[in-house]
Formats: sequence, C-alpha cells, structure tokens
Amino acid sequence: MRNVFVALLFLTWVLPAHAQSDALEVIRDFRLQGLLEVAMQLAEEQLEDADPRYALELNLELAKIHDRIGLHTNTRPVAAALQHIRTADRLAARLDDEARAEVSLAYAEYFYRAEMGDRRFEQATRYAEQALEAFQPLEDFHGQADAVHRLGLIRLQRRDLDQAKVLFEESLRLDRIDGERGLLRADYERHVAFVYALREEYAEALPYFERSLAVREQMGAIDPAMFAAISLASTLVELDRAEDALPHLEYAAGIAESIDSKAGRSRVQAIVDRLPDDLRSSTD
Repeated sequence: MRNVFVALLFLTWVLPAHAQSDALEVIRDFRLQGLLEVAMQLAEEQLEDADPRYALELNLELAKIHDRIGLHTNTRPVAAALQHIRTADRLAARLDDEARAEVSLAYAEYFYRAEMGDRRFEQATRYAEQALEAFQPLEDFHGQADAVHRLGLIRLQRRDLDQAKVLFEESLRLDRIDGERGLLRADYERHVAFVYALREEYAEALPYFERSLAVREQMGAIDPAMFAAISLASTLVELDRAEDALPHLEYAAGIAESIDSKAGRSRVQAIVDRLPDDLRSSTD
C-alpha cells in the first residue's frame, strides 16, 4: 500500500513538471514494479494531451500493461492489449518507419501470447520478421535485438532448442552494439536457462536463472523478479536442493501478495507442493 500511495503522490505533484520522455519512463517503472493500475491510470491521463508520437508510445505501453495484468490474472491474451496496438498502428501510418517497426514488434509480442495454444505462431513469426526487417535499415540495434529475441522465444516454444539458443545469443550481440540493456540481459539469461531446463540439464540452467534474478533485482524490476525467483526455486528443487529454494519461494510469495498476483501465488504454491513434508510445513 505504501508503494501505491507514493506513486499517487508522484502523479499529483511531481510528474506534471516532467517532460514526456520522463513521464513515459515513470510509467514503465511502475509497470516493472507491478503497480499496474497506477501505471495504467497515468498513461491514460497522459494520452489526453499527447501528440501523435507520444500517443503511439503510450498506447504501446498500455498494451504491455494490459498484457501484464493478463499474466497475473491468467487471462492472456488480453483484447485490450490488441486494441491499443491497433490504435498505435493507425498513428504509425502517419508517422515514420521507426514507428511502424515498433508496432510490428508489438504485434509479434501480442500474437506470441495469442497463438500459444497450437504453437504454430504464424502471425507472431511474420510480425517479428517484419519488425526485424524494418529495424535493420534504421540501424536500430535494440529493436533488432528485441525482434530476434522474440523469434528465439518462438523457437523455444516449438522445442527447437538449439536454434532458440542461437537466436538468444544473437539478440544479446545485437543489443550490445547500442549498449546492453539490463532487462534484455535478464531475459537472455532466463530464456537460455529454459533451453537447458527443457533438456532437463538443471545444473547448467541454474547459474542462468541466478543471473536473471540478480539483474532484475538490480534493475528494480520487482514484478519480473518474482517470476525469476520462482524459476530459480523450481530448479533448485529439481536438483534436490529444496532447502536452498525456500528463501526464493518466500521472496516470490511476498511479491505476489504485495502486487496481488494470482499467477504468482499459484506458481509458488505449485513448488511448495513439491517440497519434502518437513520443509513444506515450514512455509505454512
């Protein structure tokens, strides 16, 4: 509650004096902290007087906020996320190639969720490739890294693990050209860890999950850090190190309660249910 109170004070007193870029960064920070309702409120308020470029960025951010709410409530894909991307698409048609590339990437992210059922990812692949092709002549290496990483996730879901790892490595290489971003690095560590975990090579996955959690914590990305801690705890249980998993489970459970995450609570409980009886009782 204290975090929400501070956030609302920020909205009322501090933010109006900030430039648009600063306001957008604040909205993103709230999203990463799991303060999704606050982030949404602020973004919607900013939309009222936004120019087309800023409105595009706000709509893309709102799509991410709605998608994150869908993750925590187990309601993905979220129709409201797609609506905001379509609004951004209409704005991009009147802007520039960079805007259109950003929208293609947003479509790729949305359809990656929406097409999870059959794992074919036809639209997600098409939009990710379209985004990559659009970012290349712009020499936007961060955009390229995001598009390549999305293609890697698609390969991961298809269990094409070798190619997924190649694409994750390439996304990190591209990202570093324009300066490595902490959150991309955390995603790289996490998703390479999943490559090993899906091969049941848990000892190899462990240091990647540990680094992913460390980076997310360093970045103040509380919401993503919860899921990183859950994955790390699960891996430790697989390695018969259940006692070492307990601090991570407690950490994740605390975040799940503080941001009211249904998905977080259920995932923590699923790991608790796998603990030996003596350790399980200590978590009650």
